[in-house]
Amino acid sequence: MLRVSDATAVLRALEGEPEWRTPNWADLGFPVIDRGRHAIFPLAGAPVGAGTMPGEPGILAEDADRLRRYCVHRYGGDFFHAEPQLDLDAGYGRRLRAAGPLLPAAVRPPWWRIGGLVVLVIRSIDPGGTIETLALHALPGEWFPQSVLAPTTKREMSRARSMLREQETADASWAWPIDAAGFGAKA
Repeated sequence: MLRVSDATAVLRALEGEPEWRTPNWADLGFPVIDRGRHAIFPLAGAPVGAGTMPGEPGILAEDADRLRRYCVHRYGGDFFHAEPQLDLDAGYGRRLRAAGPLLPAAVRPPWWRIGGLVVLVIRSIDPGGTIETLALHALPGEWFPQSVLAPTTKREMSRARSMLREQETADASWAWPIDAAGFGAKA
């Protein structure tokens, strides 16, 4: 297994960003895949074991669970476990599914709001099926409305359509920079 960044340090850095602007992702001081209004922070990677299928526990399952528990406690949900979940059939969720198999496959990933951002803990397998990855996705908070009520005015409906279009064109894909053979020397 190769760890690239400390997830809690990335989250604390995101907490310090002003809500009114998109962070300059590279200035946060962590390896990042900068997509403009959103970013992907690679956290760890490990070679996929022989016979591992999407949905089965992998090497990074415990790390992902620990990070989700940290987010639940720090950013909401806590004992209620009422955190919102990403819809995998629309917007950014659809883009994530298209980028590669998510782990566990049947679970809709929860998300948490940090200031003007929304963060997701995503565990997946690269498109080649050789590397299991753990990453933190930081997205604009306006992609995820705070109200459960449907927009009612023309302005609100137009804004909702614009945000959905922006999500549907977002690039959720990324490739681990080291092939599976490279893990033996770096683990």
